[in-house]
Amino acid sequence: MRLLIVDDERPARVKLRHLLAQQDGITAVEEAADGIDALERIASFRPDALLLDIEMPELSGIELAASLPEPAPLVVFVTAYERYACQAFDCDAIDYLLKPYDGDRLARALARLRRKQAAVDA
Repeated sequence: MRLLIVDDERPARVKLRHLLAQQDGITAVEEAADGIDALERIASFRPDALLLDIEMPELSGIELAASLPEPAPLVVFVTAYERYACQAFDCDAIDYLLKPYDGDRLARALARLRRKQAAVDA
């Protein structure tokens, strides 16, 4: 699975990359520091899924998810804010991770991504 981490906070990206390194089935991981950067990286990297923060400058995670080009990557929101959950699932989010999360919670989100990806591929 090819994943793009999108978060404006470098420590959050580093933590997520570290936790992803402990998971099976991840073939490539790239990072974007904001929504604008993410749109450019999506076009060139072609990720299967985004691990997407919500509160970012210029283009929020919700706005980014609503503007993804087809075929759109799957989305798991990774945020410190509960209040965006309904909006996130309106954007067809596969999961919603609340910071701080651990490796087990991330593994469950990745399992959901794999199931959804398998269904889409079938």
